[in-house]
Amino acid sequence: MEYSISDHKPVIGIFTLELTKMQQTALVTLRAEGDWSADIDSMVLYQPLQLFPSSTWDWIGLYKVGFSSVSDYITYTWVKDDEVAFNDEVMQVFMSKEGIPVRGGECVLCYYSSNLRCIIGLSEPFKVQESKVAVAEGLLPERINGLDKIAGSEEF
Repeated sequence: MEYSISDHKPVIGIFTLELTKMQQTALVTLRAEGDWSADIDSMVLYQPLQLFPSSTWDWIGLYKVGFSSVSDYITYTWVKDDEVAFNDEVMQVFMSKEGIPVRGGECVLCYYSSNLRCIIGLSEPFKVQESKVAVAEGLLPERINGLDKIAGSEEF
């Protein structure tokens, strides 16, 4: 092993950034409907509050409360693919149980507009319940790792 010394000097920069919100008010309201867990598909109700340029690439993401980036989603669903009209004003979208966290937790839903390239709606926080099926079958993540050890032993 060896190391070398670089002849490059450290680069320092000072920047002034001015950031503004792309949207001052939400363009969509979102609500988690019913009980949420990894045991059943879940439903999202959303309502556009004003016109915006929607797209087939818009999606609704499930996030842990306190997320810091649009890419921090746990799972998502395409709005147009899984959309069913609830009535003239409110739309209904299903989210597959496969992406919902088995351990549950406090979450929020966000509507991402691909045309506006930002989140244009955020739900109130809601509770995702721990999966009853996973608990009953001992399939929680920390136990699954233990199964690997058991399966690798001669006793199994």
